[in-house]
Amino acid sequence: MADKKEIKLTINQKEVRGKEGDTVLDICRANDIYVPTLCYLEGLSSVGACRLCVVEIEGERRINPACTYPARDGLVVRTSTEKLEKYRRQMLELLFTERNHHCFFCVESGECELQKLAYQYQMDHARYPYIFPALPTDTLNDFLVLDHNRCILCGRCVRICAEVVDSHTLDFGRRGSHAIVIADLNQPLGESSCISCGACVQACPTGAIFSKVSAYRGKATEGKFVRSICSLCGVGCEIDALVKDNNIVRIDGVNLTGLKGQLCRKGRFEQVAKEDIRIAAPIITEVKVATARAASWEEALDWAARGIKAYQRSYGADSIAGFISSLCPNETLDAFVKLMRDTIGTSAVDSLDGNVYRTLDQGVSTFSENGQGLKIESPLESILKADCVLVVGADPLQSHPVAGCYILRARTQNQARVLVIDSRQNDLGIRADQWLRPSEEGMETVIRTLADILSKSAKRGKRPAKVASLSKIARMSGVDEASVVQAADMLSKAKEVVVVYGDGVYQQQNPALIASLLNLAKLTSPDSLKVISLKPRGNSRGAWELIGAGGNGATGKEAKLVYILLADDDFGLDDNLLRIAEKAEFLIIQASYASPLTEAADVVFPSPIWAERQGTYVSLDGKEGQAQRVLELSPSAKTDIEVINQLTQRLKKRRPLLWPR
Repeated sequence: MADKKEIKLTINQKEVRGKEGDTVLDICRANDIYVPTLCYLEGLSSVGACRLCVVEIEGERRINPACTYPARDGLVVRTSTEKLEKYRRQMLELLFTERNHHCFFCVESGECELQKLAYQYQMDHARYPYIFPALPTDTLNDFLVLDHNRCILCGRCVRICAEVVDSHTLDFGRRGSHAIVIADLNQPLGESSCISCGACVQACPTGAIFSKVSAYRGKATEGKFVRSICSLCGVGCEIDALVKDNNIVRIDGVNLTGLKGQLCRKGRFEQVAKEDIRIAAPIITEVKVATARAASWEEALDWAARGIKAYQRSYGADSIAGFISSLCPNETLDAFVKLMRDTIGTSAVDSLDGNVYRTLDQGVSTFSENGQGLKIESPLESILKADCVLVVGADPLQSHPVAGCYILRARTQNQARVLVIDSRQNDLGIRADQWLRPSEEGMETVIRTLADILSKSAKRGKRPAKVASLSKIARMSGVDEASVVQAADMLSKAKEVVVVYGDGVYQQQNPALIASLLNLAKLTSPDSLKVISLKPRGNSRGAWELIGAGGNGATGKEAKLVYILLADDDFGLDDNLLRIAEKAEFLIIQASYASPLTEAADVVFPSPIWAERQGTYVSLDGKEGQAQRVLELSPSAKTDIEVINQLTQRLKKRRPLLWPR
């Protein structure tokens, strides 16, 4: 695309430069010329609703909003005159009299954009009667409150819901002074299509939409913002965490309207609201009394080291297995792997999602022998450029909500077609252009059939060819013939297909299914493979790169001593892990929260939560990011690496540690 033509304007008697297509407000902001706004938010469409950004333009009979007025070469603009300031003051007075903006009880008092403008314009009274209509307050959502009495109808929440999140839940309802922002067909937020991402909370300039989990906990001026990355699902969203008195007040997206800026309910709310029971001190269970008790760090570390040495001596190093959560950063993963492989000498070390990686690795190897592994995958942003998205065995609106919203945005902004193949309940499937629901065993059959149709069509240079055994394939997969042909037709007509797959594929532990899926992706985009696998955890890709396909979780089934670094991984407690832990004669758990595993453990080490960790994370599409420590550890706590290092030192001592009988 050719560069936009440069234009010159005169603003406040000063020559400035901009680009063709910019608005007057764009050029003012680019040149540090202040113009007040309320309804404007960078990255969203401009509507000129609040009228505070009005400017005088030479040659125009009336004042115009700078946010919607297109700049052109030679324009002469004035942004601050007596007439404009009086007009802006008048608009502020009208806004304050239309709704209840008494700031004493408002959750946003001190951080409200409307309030700041009132102070700026010294608005100590209003010349108009206060209307104060009695409007409802919607509190039914788990995380959000919508107080219509404080809404100025700027539309920022409506536009971000439509243009960034692509949920289209919010819109305007009613008329005149009773106009309000509504959800869907005027339903309560808690009963609507709202996905609770909270983008509207961050976009709202007043206290009309606010967070239940952050309300009245503190202001930005009372704490500090710590920039980090969300380590939950691997999308790698940048966050600004507001911290006061070593507690998280709220979490914001760094660039709300940019890539990975909107966040989701998990990253924005659930991490703040979590109130599970923390493990505050080490715990040991003595063999003689068989009851758990609190212990000092020295005692617990000695106890674990004695157990490890005893099993090394009696049964060999391979009687010991280690598992670590992929929510841990690379530095912790590396230290754990070195402890298990180099110090203890066992080959049985794995991540909690290692089985997923082995399935992926074998499938990718079958598809391609070029040794690139997961590097064949595309950046997450490639979804936004697609004109067709094939989603297989995944519900990204639930598992990776930001990625799910990218798919919805591609559908709206690019008119992309969305094809979902998943037998389970699927939120994205409901919104897709087509949803194929084969049996679990029939998923590979459907994928192979689609690839077969496209392959034959490519050779003939025609539309999707018919497959002779299609009726038999339909019986095997549970998908009717017409639906398979329709799906193939959709894929064949698309120019830019992106294939996204996830846990529904991994659960089958079938490398051939992965290979078939990649082969189909290659047929849809022969020049450049466009495929993205939604990894299970925040640093799955980093863990897999460090541990490799050699990680063998299967040997853990025969292990006599099992060491699990669970950290704050709630979804690491799968049945397989519980079975392995149950069979272990000696169990060491390093965890943040109490769970069935910690109750069964012989030694429990407290582990920091996500906000107390720092280190390197690798996103699901292979990009490295640095997580900063948001909260300080208590003086008596230890980082996971400190625990591993101190255990390593004890194991390397030549003097044997006696195992108590």
